[in-house]
Amino acid sequence: MISGRAETSLEAIVVRVNFTGDDVARTRFTLVQSPLVETMLAFAALRRAAIADGRGASKASTWIGEARRAFPATARPLFDLLGPRAESWPHLFEKYTPHLLEGLEEVRATPRARLRAQLGDAWLQRPGRPPLWVRNLAGGDREGLELVVRALRDLHDAVVAPRWDEAVATFHADVARRVPVLIAGGQEALLSTLHPRLHWREGGLDLTGGDFEGDLGGRGLLLRPTAFWTHGPVFSLDETGRRANTLLYPVQRNGELTAHNGITAGPDGLAALLGFTRAAVLRALRESLSTTELGAAVGISPASASEHAKVLRGASLVETRREGRAVRHSLTSLGATMVGQLRATDRADEGEAERGIVMGNGWRDPPG
Repeated sequence: MISGRAETSLEAIVVRVNFTGDDVARTRFTLVQSPLVETMLAFAALRRAAIADGRGASKASTWIGEARRAFPATARPLFDLLGPRAESWPHLFEKYTPHLLEGLEEVRATPRARLRAQLGDAWLQRPGRPPLWVRNLAGGDREGLELVVRALRDLHDAVVAPRWDEAVATFHADVARRVPVLIAGGQEALLSTLHPRLHWREGGLDLTGGDFEGDLGGRGLLLRPTAFWTHGPVFSLDETGRRANTLLYPVQRNGELTAHNGITAGPDGLAALLGFTRAAVLRALRESLSTTELGAAVGISPASASEHAKVLRGASLVETRREGRAVRHSLTSLGATMVGQLRATDRADEGEAERGIVMGNGWRDPPG
């Protein structure tokens, strides 16, 4: 992974990711969160909060304090594998499946050669020599790999799972707020609103505070809002083509998104884009409704409700099916994304802190 740092002294340095026309065409949002990646990001957020504590600069949110108290002792091996900065993470944890167990199986199946390469690359950016168990893991030790799988599973169950519904809601709300910007201003406007440190410039995306230049190879960029990572955007580029090129960025929970060209999408950007009545129709269709029910829900006549549904259907936001003599309207996946709520079935499928800080159950940043 490639990230930027926020120090003022590095503001003149940038991570530069170049886009071809194919890359622009293939840049898209994911609509499904990865519980394994969110678990990794939650751990990294906890580490960074511990660093802030050690420096007397903590601004930890409520969930951080709760997560520390719930932190399982079995997750402590992750201290040796995941540093507080994204650039030190091995790619073996980047499993974007929407199912935790499937992601853990992929981790478990990591080939020995890939383990050695990824752990070696990660430790190049960390001081000292890896612990013996990590060196054994790099050699393909299966017991060490099971230790990692258990650590990830227990951390997810203790820290991420209790907050998953909220994470999903903020994830979809963030994507929904971006859609009007994309429609009104295109990819350039969209990419300029993702984070204050991201800027579209001359056919590429710049991230202030890093030092790297890369290409997407015509495969585009997968945009992944994350609820647990609260720091700068993180690029994960893969020249081999085995993984999607990915940009992780923290969700924006409040406030307006403002592009550099002045296009905005505030809390009711949907109404600004569609008009208040049509936006109300779209929101009413979070549940399937007949034309008469839709009109009653919005406070308009059935004829007007039918006309609005027709327009929204033409934009691929609503679908209509006949049931006997009546018709029922419901949201398409795109429509659901725009109102920030995927169907429940889609949801279901889908250095380091200073020594000796004790935080709850098993959380202790190791000395040194």
